[in-house]
Order: sequence, then structure tokens, then C-alpha cells
Amino acid sequence: MLARWFLFFALVPVVEIVLLVWIAGETSGLFVLGLVLSTGLLGVLLARHQGMQTLRRIAADLDSGRMPADSLVDGMLVMVAAVLLIIPGLLTDLAALVLLFPPSRKALKAFARRRLQERVVTAHYASFGASHERESIIDVKVIESPPRQLPH
Repeated sequence: MLARWFLFFALVPVVEIVLLVWIAGETSGLFVLGLVLSTGLLGVLLARHQGMQTLRRIAADLDSGRMPADSLVDGMLVMVAAVLLIIPGLLTDLAALVLLFPPSRKALKAFARRRLQERVVTAHYASFGASHERESIIDVKVIESPPRQLPH
């Protein structure tokens, strides 16, 4: 898992730089600069708006005595989007905008929920099979006694 994260953080900047240089070669450096700044600004405004909405939903859920699980997941995704906005580049800004757009975030949450349920069921069966293989038999001595009479 650590290797995947290392690969992600090593490759994403390289891909971002190659993309920015390619777009600058096709257009101009000022266009790329304007594009990066505008997507970043749009993302920051969306992150602020979505973050505040999420905080209000969490407060409303807590006030009504409900667990704000869905709103907390939204808050986490908005936070991930904010981190992606810090990383300069078009792909990370695009990913952040997808996370900040409520319909795409809802679809992503549904996909993640299905994946998590599949993994939990798989892990449950895997652990059951593993524990079943390690089962040991204990010799137990049974002592019989006459049945008791219950008082009437």
C-alpha cells in the first residue's frame, strides 16, 4: 500500500508537468498560467462553499439526534479536494472539482460503499476460512448425573 502511495506521489507531478508543457507548446505559457490559476480559484471557492454546506448538514444532523455519517464522508471528500487543489496542476484540479461537485461526489460515495461492502464480505469469508483451518479439537470428559426433579 505504501508503494502505491509513493508511486502516486512520484508520478502525478511528472504527469502534471508533461501535460502543462504540452498545453503550453500547443497554446502559450500565459494561457496555461491562466488556466491553472482559474481552476485553482474556482476550486477554492467551491471547496469553501461545499465545506460550509457540509458543516451545516453535520450540525443539523447532530441537533436532530442523527448520526451524520453521510455528511462526514462528504466532509472528508471536500477535504481531499482541498488538498488536491494545493497541488499545482490541471489533473489534480480536475479531480478536486469532480470531488467538489455534489452529483459526482454522490456517485463516488455509492461506488466506494459498494467496493467496501465487497471487501468486508470477502474479508469475512477469508477470515472464516482461515480460522476454520486453524480449529483444534479439545478432548472433553462428560460426567453424567441423574436428572433433577423440579419442585411443583
